[in-house]
Amino acid sequence: MRYYENLFIVEPGIEGDSLGAIKDEYTTFISENGGRVYNVDDWGKRRLAYRIEKQKYGTYVVIQFGADGSLIRELEDAQRLNDAVLSSMIIRLNSEPDLSEKRQRMEEEAADDEDEDEEYEGDEEEEQDEAEETAREPEEADDEEDEAEEAEEADDEADDGEDEDKDEDEDEEGDEDDDEDEDEDKE
Repeated sequence: MRYYENLFIVEPGIEGDSLGAIKDEYTTFISENGGRVYNVDDWGKRRLAYRIEKQKYGTYVVIQFGADGSLIRELEDAQRLNDAVLSSMIIRLNSEPDLSEKRQRMEEEAADDEDEDEEYEGDEEEEQDEAEETAREPEEADDEEDEAEEAEEADDEADDGEDEDKDEDEDEEGDEDDDEDEDEDKE
């Protein structure tokens, strides 16, 4: 007898009794064909690395079992023909599955997931604070823009007054030049 691990992904819409029925279908299939089921783990719904049949999520299920090699091909065919199964993979294990290690690893992963969830919640609060600050910044920026526009208008008014004085000075100088040209023409 050889030992195997079967990982299959079920459509995300299938939950509860329907998912239980699919797991039971494969465990009874293994048992009826001379295999022995050691462990059935439901990993739950997870995001897929890439879309499979237009699905972004899938429910992962792992079955560890012992069987003869002839059963593997039949199990693969059964999963391939089931429309609810998005993908499946069967790998051969070097030794009999040690359930105590698996459970310990799953508990550690669950603890890590809880830590990540707490960190994620902290990130959400920081993002909300940043969003509030960003919402305030445009108001402050508008006030600064208004002040800048008022300062430019004041400068423009002051410049207009100076420009008028310059224009008058230039006109007077121009008149003097015209007078000189007329004097030269008369001579």
